[in-house]
Order: sequence, then structure tokens, then C-alpha cells
Amino acid sequence: MKRWINSIQRVLLALALVLTAAGGESHAQLRAGQEAPLFVLKSSQGESFELAQMKDQPMVILYFFDVDSSSSQEGLLHLDKLAKQYKDADLAVWGVTRSGQGSVKGFLKKTKLTFPVLLDSGKVSDVYFARLILPTVCIIGPELKLLDYFQGGGKTTENMLVTLAQRKLQRRQTELAKAISSDVVKKNPQNAQAKSVQGYAELKEGNLEAAEKTFFDLSRDKKGGELLGKEGLSQVYVRKGEPEKAMRLSKEVEAKDAQQAKPHVVRGDVLYSQNKTKAAASEYRIAAEKSGGNPEHRAVAYNQLGRIYAIDGNYGKSREMYDKAVALDPYYVEATSNKGMIYEKQGEWDKALEAYRRAQTVDRNDPFAAVLAENAKKMLLLSKDPNKRRALEKQVDTYVQRYRDNASGFAENEDDTWTSGTMVLSLMEPVETGGLSARDGFGRVLSIYLASQLNDSGRVMVVEPTILEQVMLKAGLKRNDLNDPKAALRLANAFGAALICRGSLYHLADGTLLNLTLQETQNTAVTHTIQRQFASAVTLRKDLHWLNREILTAVMTKYPLQAYVVEVTGNQILLNIGSGQGVVPGALFDVVEVKPPVNFKGKQFQPEPSVMATIEVVRADPDFSYAHIKDQRRPISSEDKLRERPRQLDEDGQRVW
Repeated sequence: MKRWINSIQRVLLALALVLTAAGGESHAQLRAGQEAPLFVLKSSQGESFELAQMKDQPMVILYFFDVDSSSSQEGLLHLDKLAKQYKDADLAVWGVTRSGQGSVKGFLKKTKLTFPVLLDSGKVSDVYFARLILPTVCIIGPELKLLDYFQGGGKTTENMLVTLAQRKLQRRQTELAKAISSDVVKKNPQNAQAKSVQGYAELKEGNLEAAEKTFFDLSRDKKGGELLGKEGLSQVYVRKGEPEKAMRLSKEVEAKDAQQAKPHVVRGDVLYSQNKTKAAASEYRIAAEKSGGNPEHRAVAYNQLGRIYAIDGNYGKSREMYDKAVALDPYYVEATSNKGMIYEKQGEWDKALEAYRRAQTVDRNDPFAAVLAENAKKMLLLSKDPNKRRALEKQVDTYVQRYRDNASGFAENEDDTWTSGTMVLSLMEPVETGGLSARDGFGRVLSIYLASQLNDSGRVMVVEPTILEQVMLKAGLKRNDLNDPKAALRLANAFGAALICRGSLYHLADGTLLNLTLQETQNTAVTHTIQRQFASAVTLRKDLHWLNREILTAVMTKYPLQAYVVEVTGNQILLNIGSGQGVVPGALFDVVEVKPPVNFKGKQFQPEPSVMATIEVVRADPDFSYAHIKDQRRPISSEDKLRERPRQLDEDGQRVW
């Protein structure tokens, strides 16, 4: 008995020494949500790395390891493989080690590691409680807040990779999320969480068939995947417009685990699409209070509640919901930009800009945040420049008076009906209807983005959204008033627009349907209709590029520029229009002979003009442009008529000649 007591005492003494040496590491760890301890370390090459300088980085991974331990290297080498395979992976990983410099150099020579390895004397490892248990991995998010903390290899490394895949999914980096989760599944086919990540990645990409198969297979896994599979399937059926299936599965999930938030989010989405707003809000509130499942699902519930409060005009409560959503999911760029929209509606442009910039820090490629941030910056500059404000107010007063007088600002040169003037387009913000979009201000973003892109093209001059809003405010018009085609046309005429673009955004379960029409203001004929479904946030930027290109193509095809030859000097032609009317270098113009109308059996038709020559613009001044002759069937003379030859546009909306 005495020998047994002595043995126990020795074990307790050893344990006390370990705890003392580790500074209490066994029971004191870093916690998610706290700020990551700052440090400065040097790499094996002598370069300094300061964590504070990574504040604007969306994610930093600190990987504490021992270069002489293969088990502690496993996760680091896996991340290195991903970084080499996916060049746009955006993986900022810092290896940190207490190993000697010689051992580190040998390790780097053998592995050719992409990431820096920082040499630590032990102080940083102590602060991060990473001395005894290796590897220790810290995933650090926006504003250097600690998101996830892992210690140990083997199964813990597997959990770390799945969590990283989930974080990449939150950042809409679906390809990388699928790659990481796929690697985990290859090593461990029983990892249901990794399979779930694959399904949600497919869902974010808009690939509903693939997502349905992934979640269906997972739902048949009775050992751990059934619940995750049915959760995912319920979301798939919402997106596919099959609410009965979605509701049935949500009830099955709730019956198995009453603390899951997802079933209530699904029911909220279905109810809102059925115009049952109060019932939907109730389901979102229940979801937000649940304690189980993926925190991201609760974040969605808070965001949707914020959207409902915003629609009701309860901006304070709306901001509170968005803050709670971001606290659960720091990469929830939708909630961050939605908060900016609330400040915008209250005229607090400085706070709106701050929110949009924070959203850009989280996702540099988010088109919503980019467009709204640029607009907020313009509004802030305008508010600080009294001269610009006065000029804007004068311009607004002119348009308002025209609107009230039902007068048109459209000016047509009666002495010259051939030459093109500036093509002014009045772009009305699309009306949003249907379900509850996760993003506030979809129509606003579309109008601001298109106005900027179309104006930059030089081919179309769009009435600035800021001016449009000020005119509507001063004229006592609300957005719903523009649902009346006559009111929208009257406003467009006040701007002197030749074309009006108006339409709607209908939010469906599987995406948002855009319907736009281009209409002439002088004869009210609908000249072009544009339809597009925005199926996925992942492809939104590409969809916006397509929309800009589609409008430009329609304008160039239906309304080609027309001009006269001013003079001919050798091979050079002077035109009577320039960049002010949309002429750009490389543009092709045909010299045409317009034929008189032909009467045939009581009907009249206009023959196509004959092409006598083709010229190419080499320089465009504001009011004139210069071209060289490409080919001709007869000599070109002064007063010859010219018509632009339309060309296709590239992906950026630039003309391809």
C-alpha cells in the first residue's frame, strides 16, 4: 500500500511540473472569438512577419509544428499541396516551429514548401499554448479574430481540414472547399461532415442535380450522415421549387434533433415564398434560438430576420440581426453589406462605406460590396463639396421642372435628321418581387453597376442613379410610382432620354429572374427584351458582365451610329461625330447610299442602303473623328452618309472589331 501511495505521489508531482512548465496549457487554451495574440517572427530566410499587418487578410492559418515529427507535418503538407494545385486558393499559412534553423532548412529543401516557416524561441508558442501538443493550428479570420483552434494530429487534423473546407465554403470558394472535403473523404469514406460540405458547395454553385445526389446518398447513411443528408436535401427541394418535399424532410430532421436550426430556416423560406411573412419570421426566430447544428444556419436565420425588419422600416432591429449573423459567420458578406444598406437608407454614408469596405475585406470579389462601396464614396465626396452640390441641385431642379411641366428634354436637330446625337438612356431601378432575397438592394446594385459600365463604354450616356433619386425625391415620386409606364416615360422624357430601360427582379427559390425592356421614348415601341436568371452568388459577377454586354449589343445593333463625311484628304476621312457620340478607335463605318422608299401593290418598304466603302476610325475627338479607308467601290466624297457597322463585344463589354 505504501509503495502504491508513493507511485501516485510521483505521478501527481510529475503532472504538476508539466502544468507549471506549460503555463497551465492543459486547461488554458485560446478561445474562438478572441483576438489572436500579436507577434513578430522571422523566417528561416531572415524575413520579418508581423501578424498585425494581416488585419485586412480574410484568413490566416498559423500552423505550429515540429520539423522532425512527421505526424505534426501532415496537415501543413496537405495545405501546401492544395496551394500548389490551386493558384487562386488564397491560402495564407504561416508555419511556426521551435526546431533549430538547420533542421528547418533541411525540411524546406526536402519539401519545397510554399509557405514561410517562422522560427520561434518559444515565446509565441507559449502564448498560443502550442508547446506540448503539436501540431496546434489556429484559423484566424477578419480583424484577426480567432475562429478555430485545433491541437493534435490524426483525427484532429482531419477535423481541421473539414472545418477549413467549411470556412472556404462560407467565402464562396466552392472549388477549394470541394477539393479539401474530397481529400478527406478519400482517406475516410465515413466522414459525413466532409460529404455535407461537398453537397453545399454544389448547391452554392447552382448545381442542384449534383447536390441532390450527394445529399440523398448521405441521407441513407444511418451511422451519422442521415441527419446532414436530409438537412441538405430539404434545402435542395426549396431551391427546386418543391416545398412539400422540403417541409416533410424538415419535420423529419426536427423529430430526430429538436435543436437543429435548419428545419426552421427551410420552413421560413417556404412560408415567405407563399406570402406568409409573419409565419416565416416566426420560423426564423425559432431557428435563431436553437443551439444545435451548423452555426451558419442560425446566421442565415438572423440575416433573413434583418431583411424583414428592414422592409418594415425597423432599421435599428435590422442592424442588430445583421450583427448577430456576422458574429456566427464572420464571412457572411451578405449580412455585412446589408448592414451598409441600412446606413445608406438613413443617409449615413460614412457608416455605409465602412460596412461595404468590411464586406470587401471578407470577399474582395463580391460585386455587391464593390458597387455599393464606390457609390457610397461618391456620395461622401459630394456631401463635402459645396460647389458640386450646388451644380447637382441646379441640374435636379431643371429635370424636376420639366417633369412637372410634362416637357421633354429630348433635342432633335431638324436641319440634320441623319447624324446621331448622344444616346441618352434612362435606367430605372428594377422592381423587386417574389421571395426574400438574402441580399438587400439587388435592384440598386444592378442600376448603379450598369450605369457605370454603360457610361464607361462611351456608347451610351445613362442618367446617373444619384440624379435620378434626387429628382424623384424632389418631385414627390416613390419607387412604386414608376410601376406605371406613363410615369416612368414622363420622367425619362424630362431627362431627354431616347431610350428607357425598366423591368423587374423576381426572387425565386432557385435564383432571381431578371426581366428588362428597352423602350423608345418618342414612339414608345419596345425594341428589345432581356431575360436572365441569376442562379448563384458564385456566378454573379459573370452574370453582370453578360447583362452589360447584352444591353450594349442591343443598342449598337438597333441604333448604329450615323454620320457624314466632312472632308477627304488622301486616305484620311474626317467624320462629323466623335467620342461624345460614342465613337471609339477601331470602329468601322460603311459609306452608304440610301435608296428611296418602294411602293408595291399598295405597300411601302424601305430598301437596305447600298454600301459603297468601309472606313476604320483611328482617332476620336469629342466632336469629330478621323478614319482611314479600308476598301471602296467608288471614291468617297464630302457629304457622304456613314453608318456604323455593329460588332460583337468581348466578355468585358469592349467592342471587337
